[in-house]
Amino acid sequence: MASMATCAAPTFLRLNLEAPHKIHARMIVSGVDFCVFLLGQLLEFYCKVGCLDNAKLLFDKMPERNVFSWTAIIGLYCRLSYYEETIRLFYLMVDDGVRPDHFVFPKVFKACSELKDYRVGKDVYDYMLSIGFEGNPFVKRSLLDMFIKCGKMDFARRLFKDIELKDVVMWNIMVSGYATKGDFRQALKCIKDMEIEGVKPNQVTWNSIIAAYSQNGLFEEASDWFFKLQSSDNFTPNVVSWTALISGNVQNGCSSRALQIFKQMVIEGVEPNSITIASVVSACTNLSLSQHGKEIHAYCIKTEGLDLDVLVSNSLVDFYAKCRDLEVARKNFNRIEQKDLVSWNAMLAGYALKGCREEAIELIKEMESQGIEPDIVTWNGLITGYTQFGDGKTALEFFCKMYATGINPNITTISGALAACAQVKDLRLGKEIHSFVIRNQFEMSTGVGSALISMYSGCQHLELACSVFNELTTRDVVIWNAIITACSQSGQGISSLNMLRDMQLHNVEPNMVTMVSALPACARLAALQQGKEIHQFIIRHELDVCSFIWNSLIDMYGRCGSIKAARRVFDMMPQRDLVSWNVMIAGYGMHGFGMDAVNLFRHLRATGLKPNHYTFTNLLSACSHSGLIDEGWGYFEMMKSEYSLEPAVGQYACMVDLLARAGQFVETMAFIKEMPLEPNSAVWGSLLGACRIHLNPELAEYAAGYLLELEPQNSGNYILLANIYSAAGRWGDATRIRCLMKERGVTKPPGCSWIAVKHRVHNFIVGDTSHPLMDAIAAKMESLYAEIKEIGYVPDTKFVLQNVEEDEKEYSLCGHSEKLAIAFGLISTPPGNPLRIIKNLRVCGDCHSATKFISKVTGREIIMRDCYRFHHFINGVCTCGDYW
Repeated sequence: MASMATCAAPTFLRLNLEAPHKIHARMIVSGVDFCVFLLGQLLEFYCKVGCLDNAKLLFDKMPERNVFSWTAIIGLYCRLSYYEETIRLFYLMVDDGVRPDHFVFPKVFKACSELKDYRVGKDVYDYMLSIGFEGNPFVKRSLLDMFIKCGKMDFARRLFKDIELKDVVMWNIMVSGYATKGDFRQALKCIKDMEIEGVKPNQVTWNSIIAAYSQNGLFEEASDWFFKLQSSDNFTPNVVSWTALISGNVQNGCSSRALQIFKQMVIEGVEPNSITIASVVSACTNLSLSQHGKEIHAYCIKTEGLDLDVLVSNSLVDFYAKCRDLEVARKNFNRIEQKDLVSWNAMLAGYALKGCREEAIELIKEMESQGIEPDIVTWNGLITGYTQFGDGKTALEFFCKMYATGINPNITTISGALAACAQVKDLRLGKEIHSFVIRNQFEMSTGVGSALISMYSGCQHLELACSVFNELTTRDVVIWNAIITACSQSGQGISSLNMLRDMQLHNVEPNMVTMVSALPACARLAALQQGKEIHQFIIRHELDVCSFIWNSLIDMYGRCGSIKAARRVFDMMPQRDLVSWNVMIAGYGMHGFGMDAVNLFRHLRATGLKPNHYTFTNLLSACSHSGLIDEGWGYFEMMKSEYSLEPAVGQYACMVDLLARAGQFVETMAFIKEMPLEPNSAVWGSLLGACRIHLNPELAEYAAGYLLELEPQNSGNYILLANIYSAAGRWGDATRIRCLMKERGVTKPPGCSWIAVKHRVHNFIVGDTSHPLMDAIAAKMESLYAEIKEIGYVPDTKFVLQNVEEDEKEYSLCGHSEKLAIAFGLISTPPGNPLRIIKNLRVCGDCHSATKFISKVTGREIIMRDCYRFHHFINGVCTCGDYW
């Protein structure tokens, strides 16, 4: 027999642990003759107090073992949940020629039930029949339970039919069996047959029906039965009834409803038990209700014995660990006297979620030193925990350790490991896991399939993600969400929205995750109409239940240029979190509405929410876009003085942008030199951008010197510097930069603009003439140029990089992608409709000037989003105030 823990006795028995040792020792010293009876009594004593090692040692040394000795040792192993050993001992007993009795068979059948091992259970049953052992009611109950738990309802039904005298326990086993498997028609018929035969249903009968409805997700039916029975004379809901409703809701993801039921239970004056408390704590964990969980913990401490129960203790460890309060989680973990595997797994998962690698390794060593081996749940908690923390490297380290131990991964393991591969961009390992999945014939729908799609797209191989998607024969909402997200995150917004349409054509109902995945695609394409339709879908299907949806809508409207709609959504939110405020402030900043961002921040402070680094980055960026120097300085200082937030390099970059855009280059350089952090590409990029505004080629060279070292493959830095040289008439330097780009293999993406018209996104590339309406677009551009020149437009040819004749430069400016998109929009949309344009690069100075004039002569509002910010052109004026 394998070595087990020394003792695992209940609290009230552990006080007497020394008694059998002392008696045994005194007997040895006194020279007592250990007969079979005396050894049997001593063995039974050890087994009753749960002293496993001593019982095992004594049992192994017994010269003769009778049925009582075997029953005692088998019973101990079964009670301690060592079910494989229980079955092994039974077979050894039979081999030893000892005939089992009605005390042994129920323990063996229980072990088979827990292991769901029908093969062994049937073998034991056949042996029982072969020796002519019919068994008493206790044996038959355990046999019925074994057949049902092993999924053999037909065997159970035949056995039940043959039993002549059926007590209420047997009837309840059958009722529960049918109900648990969702066959409520048979379960209720069973109750009627029970009453016909004169057996009255009891509390257990009705509790099993309520529990089964709840566990099968049929909450309305469970509640109907509960309240229907509550008003009858033969049923009074007890703690088991209430707990069945609560735990069923938690298991089916309805934690809020579980807490409402618990509240009603307390009002009714029913005291919860350890199972109730564990379920309620799990509900608090699922909903991240830190305060509620702590209140329940306080109740457990006040209620004698509850906080010492291992089930409650494990749920509290899990609660504090998932709420990222590892110190309290560890204190509760240390207080558990008899830790089971669940205790260790909860604490390890908590360390993983917080990214504590060394602590997790030490805890595993401590766990193994106490004879407890990690199981698949242990490894899954570590792999998925570190993946959620964002530490894919450590997650894969534990994945490899698990594989080395010989434990085969399951769907959860595979999904976690694939997510980790996406994080660290390990395409090779991801492909190896994919091969393992195919070789071992894993079910590809849902978990593994979606994880493979996410892994390939995360490794920048969208084509392989699409290949996996196309090979799947079954595609549920999880699979569709994965491919929609993959397309959206890979910059393929059009494909993402097309997938959403195909999903609905395949009669798969989008859910909240779908909406959160599709809205960024609308935002990226400025596809406002599609965004509005998704918003309407969200309202119709009541998916606006969490802040993720609301925040995504604010971001979508803001990025589609409809900042007023974004604010309306913000104002309608039933509850705003810090992300909501951050997104709205960022939206105002992108649109150049600096004072609106500042005013919103003042409202945020009044709510009592504490701003974070993202808040100040968005706020300082808004100040920068609007030239609010004094406000920017004030908020930069406020970070440290009022909120104890040490500015990160992101906030320093915003301040550099703010000062340099205002032309305060002396102050800017002094600020950079005094930075406690090493300036990064964002800092030098802000300075270089300001040099373009104020045409300062000397300082531009200085900033570009750092940028070309930090980002040697970023074409934008080369282009910006070349533009500055060209604008200053330094054509030789501009040519030198273009040659340097060529030498380093840096390619400039072509200027591209998008406009959505009638649910279709139209792309325009600089100089491209492939659009089917190109002749009409060219004609419109020609007439526009004539009109805007009449009211004062003069082409700004310094934005042409080539040193060519002026008329060629002017012709070149006509082919800029944003101008083509505007002309197309004017001929393709009704008069008066706003035009929404996106450009992948910064809008050039000439296009900015021309668009102002176009907005005036056409009476159209033109909303343009470049790679840096929004521009709203209305009646010849841009909201940026020419400050971009």
